[in-house]
Amino acid sequence: MKNFLKEFLRDFSNLFFPPICLGCKTPLIPNELTICVHCQLQLPFTYFHLYKNNLMMQKLTPRLKLELATALCYFESNSVVERLIYHLKYGNQEQLGSYFGKIASELIHKNIFMDIDAVIPVPLHSKRKRKRGYNQVTLFGKEIANYLGVPLIENELVRIENTKQLAKTSPLDRALVLKNAFQYKTKNDKPKHFLLVDDVITTGATLVACGKLLTSNSKNRLSIATIGYRN
Repeated sequence: MKNFLKEFLRDFSNLFFPPICLGCKTPLIPNELTICVHCQLQLPFTYFHLYKNNLMMQKLTPRLKLELATALCYFESNSVVERLIYHLKYGNQEQLGSYFGKIASELIHKNIFMDIDAVIPVPLHSKRKRKRGYNQVTLFGKEIANYLGVPLIENELVRIENTKQLAKTSPLDRALVLKNAFQYKTKNDKPKHFLLVDDVITTGATLVACGKLLTSNSKNRLSIATIGYRN
């Protein structure tokens, strides 16, 4: 009875205040969740996971030893992906992380990441996390971890410096700022294959800084998955 009443009230409310697509702001129709079908069809998937020497691998491997790197979508200015990630990070739309995580899990075959031991999201500094209320990549990583049947680990890789926004800094400056911004806390020396996840890769400085810590044990292996790839 309680569930029926809850669904009735939700459906009644939607008659007058229909949920809005976070990609284009048009009203969603029944069975559309989060974004409309039109925006879903506009998502520019990279399919990087199908190619060992993809653009993301080329960007990262000169600085970091990797098994595989992939991004779900291309990230371009004034695109659906840009708007969705903005809502994810700054619009209190945490559920978008799960949305992207489910899509990524459907596209990325288990055999590609068959020996992953744990998924680790790039961490936020504690002050920024308290202000935002969540880490925008946690649910993205959680969906992939659930799909792979491995744990999501959030308390071993931490951000110890609350660095400034880096969007307008040069690649070299980003690397210098982020060099000592993270810390890896673990007492387990058993070799592992980590999957590091983040929202968008631009220069790759954040992922490199985190990845170097996770592979400080030379027997560890590393793969990376992000929601967006930005040239």
